[in-house]
Amino acid sequence: MSASEFVQAARTPYKRILGYLKPYKGRFITGVVFGVIGGLFNGILILAIKTVFTIVLPPDPSKAQLPDKIHLFDKIPGLHHVTFNRPNLAPENEWIFVAAVCLLIPVLILIRGLFEYLQAYCMMWVGNRVLYQVRDEAFSSLMGQSLRFYNKAKQGELMQTVFNQTRIVASLGTDIVSSMVKHPVSILVILGTLLTIDPIYTIGALVVFPLCILPVMHISRKVRKAGSREEEEAGAIMVTMQESFAGIRVVKAYAREEYERERFNAGSRKMMEFIMRWGKAMEIVGPLVETVASLGMAFGLVYAWWTQKTANDFLVLNMALMSMYPHAKQLSRIQVMLQKTLLATSKVLEVIDAEPEIKDAPDAMEMEDVRGEIELREVSFAYAKGIPALQNVSLTIEAGKSYALVGQSGAGKSTIMSLLMRFYDPDSGAILIDGRDIREYTQRSLRDNIGLVSQETFLFHDTIYNNIRYGRLDATKSEVEAAAKLAHAHEFIIEQAEGYNTELGDKGCTLSGGQQQRISIARAILRNAPVLLLDEAYSALDSESERMIHEAMEMLAKGKTVIAIAHRLSTILNADRIVVMKDSRILDVGPHAELLERCEEYRRLYELQFHGHDLPALSAADRAG
Repeated sequence: MSASEFVQAARTPYKRILGYLKPYKGRFITGVVFGVIGGLFNGILILAIKTVFTIVLPPDPSKAQLPDKIHLFDKIPGLHHVTFNRPNLAPENEWIFVAAVCLLIPVLILIRGLFEYLQAYCMMWVGNRVLYQVRDEAFSSLMGQSLRFYNKAKQGELMQTVFNQTRIVASLGTDIVSSMVKHPVSILVILGTLLTIDPIYTIGALVVFPLCILPVMHISRKVRKAGSREEEEAGAIMVTMQESFAGIRVVKAYAREEYERERFNAGSRKMMEFIMRWGKAMEIVGPLVETVASLGMAFGLVYAWWTQKTANDFLVLNMALMSMYPHAKQLSRIQVMLQKTLLATSKVLEVIDAEPEIKDAPDAMEMEDVRGEIELREVSFAYAKGIPALQNVSLTIEAGKSYALVGQSGAGKSTIMSLLMRFYDPDSGAILIDGRDIREYTQRSLRDNIGLVSQETFLFHDTIYNNIRYGRLDATKSEVEAAAKLAHAHEFIIEQAEGYNTELGDKGCTLSGGQQQRISIARAILRNAPVLLLDEAYSALDSESERMIHEAMEMLAKGKTVIAIAHRLSTILNADRIVVMKDSRILDVGPHAELLERCEEYRRLYELQFHGHDLPALSAADRAG
C-alpha cells in the first residue's frame, strides 16, 4: 500500500474516531497548548545551558571573569535586549551568583516538566472519556444484535475488540494526535535555536535528519501485516479461553486439561511469533535512527575541528541535537503506530456499525393493556438456509389459556418460543399478539410483557437477590422474597451463608441445578408478565420440587396466557390445549384426552413415557373433552 493509498483508506475511520474528541475539544486543545509550551522550553533550556557553560566553564579559565550582564536571548531577534544584571557581590561571595546561575537549568527543567505533566494529564483525561464512549458504543451495538449474530460470532473475538482494541483506538485521539503536535514543535524549536547558534552545523543536521525517517516508511508495511495477524491470533486465544472456562465441566469430565492447555499454547506460540515480528520491526527503528544520528555527530566533529569550535560550543550543540533525538524517535514511530491503530479502528467500527437484524420500526408503539391472545399466521422460519425449523405453522392461542407444545427434539417447539420473544423474525408469515403484528411493537415493551423460563438456566456472578431482581429492577425486597417463596426457593436461600446477599459463582455454580432453576423461576414470577413462556422449566427439578413448583406456577398462571414446552408429559396433562408438533409442523391441537384418542403421534409419545401399562384411565369427563 502506497502512502497515498494508506491516507485514503485511513481517512474515514480516523475522521470518525477524531470526532469523539469534539465534546472534549477544550480540554484537548489545552493539553496541546501545554505540550507546545513544553516544547518551547526546550529552546530556552538550550540557550540557558549555553549561557551557563560560558560563565562557569570559560574557554580560558585563567582569564575567567564573571560578566556584569547575562544575555540569555542575545541570538534571538526581538529578545536580544533582555538581560539579567549581576548583583554587586564581594569576590568571596561570587560563588552565590554562580550557584544561582547553575540553578537556572533545573528550574527551567522543572517548569518544562510541569507543562509536560499538565499536557499528559489533559490527554489522559480526554483519552479515558473517549475510551469510555467508544467501549460504550461497541458494547451497546453488540447488545442490540440478534441471536443469529451471536450464533455466527466468536465471543472471545468480540471481547478482544471491546476491551483491548478500543484502547488502541482511544490512543489515536489523544496520544498519537498530541504527539504529532508536541514532537514536531519540539524539533522545530530546537532546530530554530540551533540556527541562532550555528547555522551551518544546523543545516548539516537537517540533511541527516530526513535519513532517520526513510527506514520507517519501509518498516511500517511489515508492521501493518504482522500487527493484523497478531490481532487475529489474540482474538483466537480469547475464544479458546472462553470456551475452556465455559466448558470446564466437560473438560474435567473427559480429562482434557492437557489438550486444552496445548490448544491455548498453540495459539500463544502463533501470537508470540507475530509479536516478535512486530517487535523486531518496531525496535529496529531506534538503532537505525541512532546510527544515522551518529553519522551526523561524526560530521559535527569534523566541522568543529575545521572551524576551531571550543569544547563548550561543541558540547552545547550536541546536547541540543541529543535532546532532539527522543522527539525524532517518537515521531518516526507515529507512522508505525498509525498502521496498528488503523487495524484496530477498522475492527471497532465494524462492531459499532453492525446493523442489527432485529430492530424497531420507526413508528413502533408501546405494548400496553395486553390481553394475551396470540396468533401464528402461516409462519415459516429457518436458522440456516435450506433447513426449515418451522413450515407454514398457524396456531391461535386464546388469552388466559394454557397451551403445551410437545414433540420430538427438533420439531420446532423452542423455535416458536424464540419467535414469540422476537429473538428472530419469521422468514414468512406473521406473529400477532392481541391482533397486532409483534413487529409493530417496540422490542422492549414486547419483552416486558413476556416472562421466560428457559431450560438453559443462566445466573449472573452476583448475589441471589440481584439475580431474582433481574426480572424487574424496581422490585422491592419484600416482592423479591415473595417471588422466591412462590418458587419454593426461599427455604434454601435463607440457609446460605449470607442469605439473599450470598454471592453466586460463575453461572450460579455454587448451587445445584434444581436450585438454579428455582431462582430462574422466581425471576419470571417477579416479572409478573401477562404472557408466560416455560421452555422445559422443570427440567432440572426432582419430583418433589417439580410438584411444589407446578403448584406455584398454576397459581401464577391464573389469568395469564401460558405456553409450555415439556418432554415429561406428566407436567402438561392439565393444559387447556396441547399442540403436537413433528417435522417443523403442527399435527394436531386439543385437550389431552382427545389427542390420546385421535392423534397417533401424541399417543406414541405418551406410551413411550408411560410404557403402555402405566396409562391412566380416562374418565368420562376426559372422554367428553
